[in-house]
Amino acid sequence: MRLFIDFVPVIIWAILAVVLVVGMLFASWVLRPHVLQNSEKTSSYECGEEPIGPARISYPYNYLVYTILFVVVDVMGAFLWLLAASSFRLDATVVWQVLVFVLIIMGGMGFAMKKMPETFLSGQETLMLYRKAKAEQVSKNESGGH
Repeated sequence: MRLFIDFVPVIIWAILAVVLVVGMLFASWVLRPHVLQNSEKTSSYECGEEPIGPARISYPYNYLVYTILFVVVDVMGAFLWLLAASSFRLDATVVWQVLVFVLIIMGGMGFAMKKMPETFLSGQETLMLYRKAKAEQVSKNESGGH
């Protein structure tokens, strides 16, 4: 029974968190503007220009890989900064552990970079998708359909 009494504050906070989330979702649904949706409201918006092609295209996964690699380097830098600020850095065991850690991270990054296609940095994939959508729009406009 003592264990249950110790967790009563945690249960109260959990209930309050759930009530807060549900209350905020309900309030946003009540307070949002209820307007009729038309084709102007639901169309894609591209900087005031007429949209070219579908709004949802297959996004090149390479950008996601590049972002993940950036986060890995950032986290590695944070760990190394913490090590440099600690008193453990003088121990030879810690230096070898950090060296192994950095080599494993760098090896993984090298593998990921090698797996990325060569067209990633040149933007050829995105350019190809744009040209294809533009050609489809031109042929659609020439045939009279809009």
